[in-house]
Amino acid sequence: DIPVLAFGSENNMICDSSQLKKSKVKAILLRQSLAHKIIVFKKKRRKGYRRTQGHRQKITELKILELQSPDGKVSKVEHKSADKKSKSKAGQSVSKKKAGGIKTTAAQKSLKTEKKTNAIKAVKAQTRAKKSTVKSKTQKSVTTKKKQTKKGD
Repeated sequence: DIPVLAFGSENNMICDSSQLKKSKVKAILLRQSLAHKIIVFKKKRRKGYRRTQGHRQKITELKILELQSPDGKVSKVEHKSADKKSKSKAGQSVSKKKAGGIKTTAAQKSLKTEKKTNAIKAVKAQTRAKKSTVKSKTQKSVTTKKKQTKKGD
């Protein structure tokens, strides 16, 4: 059991300590370990001052099993499965978009990426063509100047 400091949602929050004494949270301790390393780097320009220091914060992972509200209602917490992508009948991976809830298959995703790469290739080809026309125009002007100087001799 864990002591409760606040209970509720964004619209209905309870922070009164007398009401919160009735509420409970049941959890299981999963592990205690160190978090990812954070590198602290300090530098002052043109002064030769450089300091590097690493830090790993201690972390405790809990799995919440059930919540008891101040009213006495007990609600069990449903945990999402670790497998985020589910397989469809055709064997293609299916994912949901956050905004509209529209499902897209892997084939549709590959088509989108192909379209993007084709568009990028087309833009690169256009820029190459522009560069080559600019080069050819400059080369023609240089050769015409040479011919004019030869005629004048």
